[in-house]
Amino acid sequence: MTTIISGPGQSNIGEQLAKLLKADLISIQHKFFPDGERDLIFSKETCDDQTIIVQTIAPPQDSNLISLLQLTYTAQEFGATDISLVTPYLAYAAKDRRILPGEVVSIFNLFKMIEATPAKRLFVVDIHNPEVLLGKENFYHNFSAMPEFGKYFLKKNLDNPLIIAPDLGAKERVSIIGKVMNAETDYFEKKRDPVSGEIKLLPHEMLVKNRDVIIADELIRTGGTIVKAIQALHEMNVGRVFVACTHMMLVNGADKKILAAGAEELIGTDSLPSDYGIVPVAPMFKEQIEKY
Repeated sequence: MTTIISGPGQSNIGEQLAKLLKADLISIQHKFFPDGERDLIFSKETCDDQTIIVQTIAPPQDSNLISLLQLTYTAQEFGATDISLVTPYLAYAAKDRRILPGEVVSIFNLFKMIEATPAKRLFVVDIHNPEVLLGKENFYHNFSAMPEFGKYFLKKNLDNPLIIAPDLGAKERVSIIGKVMNAETDYFEKKRDPVSGEIKLLPHEMLVKNRDVIIADELIRTGGTIVKAIQALHEMNVGRVFVACTHMMLVNGADKKILAAGAEELIGTDSLPSDYGIVPVAPMFKEQIEKY
């Protein structure tokens, strides 16, 4: 048998995965003390040897990260010997290089914390920069939700579709959608001021007139880049614009800004809670887990 521990970050994903794998489910009760610390209580004190902990590091990121670590150590205390971690959203992954003097490069510190636990592997969907996992493939298993977006848009009978990345870093992601849809792909050139964070898009010549365009990426926080991309496309007389993103953080009304800029539709996975998470990640994690 396999035990699924469904942590307090997006507990519905753990519950879905337990049903798909026909696994024993341990739920976690939790509460916050007045000082902000989180209290965790397992629904039972016995884990199978093979145990999967589903705990996303979504907001509140710090509490959910500490919870992930505590769940892992406690699962071992309760009998788990082969522990897998499923983290639908991995916070602190975007800071993977030092730009300003003295900056903390958070992703590698995060790795050290996770690798110090009794867990033997971690599954994640669309990590910000897959290159940080080079040499770590025995522990970290990253996969993409982009094929599912391709399947979704294939059903919409789009007019001469073009899939565009909001920057060069997302070029490989949109190429996955392009292969599924047998469609062209392109990308915007983006420059970000390292101090102010201001973004400038440098669109090169794109043949978008009267075409349906899909802008795809792995994470939308404030939506600033996506809004500028939509505006640039409309200036080029695009047809319709669709936006697809794995992780819908959507802070400060980002979704409303994107739709107001002229997006026809905004879709994502349910790795983070939002009104647009129509693509479930649990079946994707099941497929990846069954490979190991």
